[in-house]
Amino acid sequence: SGSAANLVLAANLARLLQTSTYPAYSYRVKFCWWGAEEVGLLGSAYHAGVAKNSTVLGERIQDYLVNLNYDMLGSPNYIFGIYDGTTANRNTTPANAIPGSVRLSELYRDWFINQSLPWTYTEFSGRSDYGPFLAAGVVASGLFSGADDTKTKDERDYYDQLLGQGQGGIAGATHDPCYHQTCDSMANINPFAYEKMVEAAAYVLEYLGRLPDLKSWLYPASQIKELEKSLSNTSLQKYDPAAVFYQGNNL
Repeated sequence: SGSAANLVLAANLARLLQTSTYPAYSYRVKFCWWGAEEVGLLGSAYHAGVAKNSTVLGERIQDYLVNLNYDMLGSPNYIFGIYDGTTANRNTTPANAIPGSVRLSELYRDWFINQSLPWTYTEFSGRSDYGPFLAAGVVASGLFSGADDTKTKDERDYYDQLLGQGQGGIAGATHDPCYHQTCDSMANINPFAYEKMVEAAAYVLEYLGRLPDLKSWLYPASQIKELEKSLSNTSLQKYDPAAVFYQGNNL
C-alpha cells in the first residue's frame, strides 16, 4: 500500500505540474522505492551512504532536506499512525534532525484533527527506510497504518468515537493479520484507511512544497542549538540498520 501511495503521489504531482494553473515547487521532489528493506534496510542505507560521499550538487546528503516515509498505509485493522519525532533515538540521531521531525509529526497530526479523524503516534525507532537518512542528519517523518502490533480496546474505542460505532476495528487483533503472510494481497488493503493516509501524505507534500524557506522551517536554528546544548554529554553512536529493522520469518 505504501509503494502504491508513493506512485499515486508521483503521478498526480507530475500531472499537476504539466498544467498552466499549478505553480512549480521551489524544491526538487524525488520519489524512491527502496529494495531489501526486510533484510536490513539495504537499499535506503546504500543510497544514503552514496549520498554522504557524493560531491555532485543535488546528490549530496546535505542536499536532502527531508525524507517522508510511507511504508504501510492500508492495514485492514488500521491505525492512522504518525511517526512521533519526540521518540527519535538521541544516541543515533543528530540533534539538527530532531526539531524538524517533531514539527512534521505535528503537521500530520493537525491534518487528522482538522479532518475530525483519529490519529495515533507511533515510535520513531528507525525501523523503516527513513532510518539511514535520519541518522545522517536529514529530517524525517511519515505515516504507518500498523503491522503486527495488537489493537487495544482503548484504541478501538477511540477510533469508534470519531469514526462511528463499529468503525474502529477489532480489539485484540493485530493491525495487519496478513503482515508477512501470503494473504497480503490487494484484498488485504482497507480502502478507507488507504485513501485518508494518501490524502494526509498529499497535504504534507503540498504544504512543504509551498513554504518560502523550507530549510529554515525544517531546521530551526534556535531549537537545534538548545537541543545540542542539552545533549552535549551524549556521544552520538553509529546507527546500525541491521540491529533495528523489522525481521519476518515468513517472507
